[in-house]
Amino acid sequence: MGTDADTSIELLESLTPLWWQGAIVFFLLGDSLTTFVGYQMHTVVEASPVAAWFISSHGMLLLVPVKVAVVCGFYGLYRATPRPHNIGVPLGLCALGFVVTVWNSAVIVAALL
Repeated sequence: MGTDADTSIELLESLTPLWWQGAIVFFLLGDSLTTFVGYQMHTVVEASPVAAWFISSHGMLLLVPVKVAVVCGFYGLYRATPRPHNIGVPLGLCALGFVVTVWNSAVIVAALL
């Protein structure tokens, strides 16, 4: 008979495809879309100095391929990390993407008010 911790880990592992889908929806698409929309507004600026430098140096359109490469790199890390620890990779990327997308959306709404 397994412990509660074993059951929790099994549940998280069973949802791995959902975490990867969330990472793509929030980190890749949501963050990119809200960043693009925010950049169209003259009252909104990029908070991340690295992203601000990248966008000003290389343009907004190169942001998406870089984010795709980052997701692919994290997938490689996921594959290289032993189970059950690897579940933290898509879960963390999904959570980060969610927080950043919500934050960017709130900044956009605040700029519109």
